[in-house]
Amino acid sequence: MGKVISIVNQKGGVGKTTTTVNLGVSLSLENKKVLIIDFDQEANATITLGIKRDDVQKDIVDFLFDENLSIEHIIHTDVDNVHLVCASLRISNLDQMAHQVENKEFLLSNKLSSLKDIYDYILIDCPPAFGLIIDNALYASDSVIIPVECSFYAYDALTQMVNKINEVQKVKTLEIEGILLTKLDNRNTIGYKIVEQVKFMFPYNTFETVISVSSHIQEAPMHGKSVIQFSYNSRGSKEYRELAKELLEKDANTRR
Repeated sequence: MGKVISIVNQKGGVGKTTTTVNLGVSLSLENKKVLIIDFDQEANATITLGIKRDDVQKDIVDFLFDENLSIEHIIHTDVDNVHLVCASLRISNLDQMAHQVENKEFLLSNKLSSLKDIYDYILIDCPPAFGLIIDNALYASDSVIIPVECSFYAYDALTQMVNKINEVQKVKTLEIEGILLTKLDNRNTIGYKIVEQVKFMFPYNTFETVISVSSHIQEAPMHGKSVIQFSYNSRGSKEYRELAKELLEKDANTRR
């Protein structure tokens, strides 16, 4: 049975899409079959995986509302064992499209239930906001990864995200897979203070792996590639591959 993980934080620019794509590609290198759900109208995960917006025939809206799933809903990317449900601007109208749907917060959960036996990991790239999209992602997930930029404002937003997760936990089981510290600038002592504070507050829920500021991570999406494809031996690539191994080790220990 595959595991569904949402990558969430209501603050933008903390590395949600970067983490979704690069973690997914890193897991594929560990012989895991991965499905990425691009649940953000900006479609950055779609673009990063080399798919042009104009080439998308079926998007996340079709995936949610078409009665039957077909091969057109799930794209095979250039990365072996990484598949994708593309996003488009239409997802911004989800509230309007689903206003008459009963239990509309379970739309995504219902669709993914038939895919959990096919994929080892299903990663959901979420937009920086609360609302029906985030509700769907969280109710469909087994756990969440919360990327937190090593700066004060992103740290402050972490509390709001945890409160939202606590609300969902009243309805279903939802674990914090881990808080992922991102964009650490080793020239700035403030970043290290944020790392210490987050690990102090969440000693059992913070990944040991920390993602550093990286020009390779920033440049890779311009080429429609993950940093692992773009610059395999770069620091950013190594850190995301370490994150994948840490996640797999944690899952293996949980199953024992």
